Amino acid sequence: MTGTSGRRLSRHERRDQLVVLGVRLLETVPFHALSMDDVAERAGVSRSLLFHYFPTKLTYLTAVVHAAAEHVLSLTQVPEGTSAEDGTRAIITALVRYIQRRRDNYVAVLRSGRSVDPMLEQVVDGMHRTISLRILHSIGVTRPGPMALVLTRAWLAGVEELALLGEESGLPQETVIESAITTLHAVAALPDFVSEVFPGDDPVHRSSSTHSEK
Repeated sequence: MTGTSGRRLSRHERRDQLVVLGVRLLETVPFHALSMDDVAERAGVSRSLLFHYFPTKLTYLTAVVHAAAEHVLSLTQVPEGTSAEDGTRAIITALVRYIQRRRDNYVAVLRSGRSVDPMLEQVVDGMHRTISLRILHSIGVTRPGPMALVLTRAWLAGVEELALLGEESGLPQETVIESAITTLHAVAALPDFVSEVFPGDDPVHRSSSTHSEK
């Protein structure tokens, strides 16, 4: 098994190559129509070898969705020492830019994938939860209650839609980002949001504090 450079690929490199291929294929091929035979042929490996790495199609699809989710999480990781305000903006900016730059990929893999199987939905939900916790941390909420987390998850879903529709409508990217930040502060100011936060965590009055995800 060799790569484009002629060098023999390690097991890890071959597996990564197959996953990346799956991410690209799903931009044009629906989940249900993705053929493992086609994946093997495009990768230049045998069908049996493909199933050696991924015993089932679901195992393969889960790895593909997980890789896409991990990439988004890597982009929305706030550097240590970033101020609260800058951290919030950094997360939102990275997410909006990625969604608009890789629209087909995002919609095909991360939006459509969650409806295919509970395992894929779990991967995407995990990504959303992590981003939501990062956002909450950036506005000073380190121990969010259930309602705060639910409202933030709902806000995040709105940001995804805003990014997609904003691009379709021709809205400037900065306008989309500013709108997302404004609505976040509006959500954080809701009585239900504040009442569910544990004592000592005030998302409105502590937003100027410096936090970073541990």
